[in-house]
Amino acid sequence: MSLRLKFAIILLLAVVTAMLAYPREDKIFKLFGIKNATLQVKEGLDLQGGAQLVFQADLSKTAAADRDKTMSSLLTVIQRRVSGVGTSETQIQRVGSDRISVSLPGVKNVTDAINTIGKTADLQFFIIDATTGAQSPTDVSGKDVDSATADYDPTTSQPIVQLNMKSGDSTKRFSDLTTQLSQSGNLLLTDLDGQPTFGPARTSAITNGKAQLSGNLTVKQAQEIASQITAGALPVNITLVAQNTVGPSLGRDSVSHSLVAGLIGLSIVAIFMLAYYRLAGAVAVVALFIYTTITLSLYKLSSLVPGYTIVLTLAGIAGFILSIGMAVDANILIFERFKEELRAGKSYVAALEAAFDRAWTSIRDSNMSTLITCAILYLTSSSTPIIRGFAVTLGLGVLVSLFTSVVITRTLMRLVIRQRWGRGYQQYALKENEVAS
Repeated sequence: MSLRLKFAIILLLAVVTAMLAYPREDKIFKLFGIKNATLQVKEGLDLQGGAQLVFQADLSKTAAADRDKTMSSLLTVIQRRVSGVGTSETQIQRVGSDRISVSLPGVKNVTDAINTIGKTADLQFFIIDATTGAQSPTDVSGKDVDSATADYDPTTSQPIVQLNMKSGDSTKRFSDLTTQLSQSGNLLLTDLDGQPTFGPARTSAITNGKAQLSGNLTVKQAQEIASQITAGALPVNITLVAQNTVGPSLGRDSVSHSLVAGLIGLSIVAIFMLAYYRLAGAVAVVALFIYTTITLSLYKLSSLVPGYTIVLTLAGIAGFILSIGMAVDANILIFERFKEELRAGKSYVAALEAAFDRAWTSIRDSNMSTLITCAILYLTSSSTPIIRGFAVTLGLGVLVSLFTSVVITRTLMRLVIRQRWGRGYQQYALKENEVAS
């Protein structure tokens, strides 16, 4: 591949990633006729605000051999319930033997979220004798419900909860129950978490597996109950034992301070590189700019891949800034070797190729050790998202810095030293008497 073609590809990459990294990339997309195209860096709880909740499970009535299975089931139910809270990038994980931590970035109403997650939602159906009022259990429960949705009664326009029973045996048993009630004149009572919530009321035979729960419900209550029933009942009772709320203003302040620190750091690094390496330093600054746009673009593009979204936290920002330092470190190794080769009397082209070849081993080893450390941090910190965020951003930054230092910096330097203005020892902070004749 020719040098000019490589430069054209790098230029195109820089333009595209700069467009993606721009905070209001939707305005740029509109210039090309692309509407409603937005990409955002997903922010963690400490940046956009929200709540972190810790629930403790009551395992006192659970056999020791079944506790792990019960906690896994509990985690699954809570994950389904959190999907109805209305926040994205939530983090749910088991902490210790009997606790579950739930992080809800951007949640508006913490109290509602606690109620949605923490209620048991144990749905039970009972037969009420129309004559004596005696209550007897049935073989139908919330486990037989496939899904529930909030709706409106077509007659009264009042909020209701629409139940869809599971096909097969569940629908048949519910059909048998309602047919029996219809023929006997007895009443159906529906309990939610041990409280008589719907009924007792007469019912007709329901054979299609579709039923409705009606009462004095608000729209919000109907939505919450439907969400809880669909997610399933909690296998054990849970209690909120810790709550940490981060306000959005605190998150914005953290972002502002981090950005200021990052810009100051970048400026100091750029000044140092320009002062100490001059023309080579200018190339490093350009490569550093491309490195930054590529990394930010990857943060945004990751939001398009479910399950692999990079959620940026304060620790993640620290990892990103640290990776910038490592990117500069690779350039320093290359440029120092380049100056040594020039002092030895080699031509500019030969000195540059030798510099990259001899510096590569050090760059590779240092970056590989960092990547291994990031992998260890990521794999051993499943219960600590802060450490995981740091490991992900640092690891990604190291990979991108390898590309920019070895490919982009090398290509740009090859292009520079082939120009008349790119030759001259003073351009690289060298004096004539330092160079062997």
